[in-house]
Amino acid sequence: MKNRFISSLAILSLGFICLTSCNKDREPAVTMSGNYTGSFEGVYMGNDTVTNSGYKVQITAENDNKVRVTGNDFDEFTVLVTSNGLNVEPVSQSDPYLLDFIYIADESKVKFTYNKDDNEAEFIGTK
Repeated sequence: MKNRFISSLAILSLGFICLTSCNKDREPAVTMSGNYTGSFEGVYMGNDTVTNSGYKVQITAENDNKVRVTGNDFDEFTVLVTSNGLNVEPVSQSDPYLLDFIYIADESKVKFTYNKDDNEAEFIGTK
């Protein structure tokens, strides 16, 4: 009887662990939300802006798989994202100005290039 209880408890625990870990894969926007500091190079309103380090970007989850990216010197934009193994990538190129975007989970690093008219931003930073 005692062994049966322990077996049942072990199975329930394993099921809970699987459920919570699988759920995180379905919430990539929540996983990557936060403040990032890193290297920024860009052109804004015709002026060159270069910050080698210490540039701040904020990523906010709008829902489980959509993030809003904000910072100085570039227009705010949103990205629909999905998990791809450990990394988070855009689902589709729905924003024609977003040239590349990736979140590298094991390094808590985000990288993107955004180009709109005469404005361009390239950012690489960590949480």
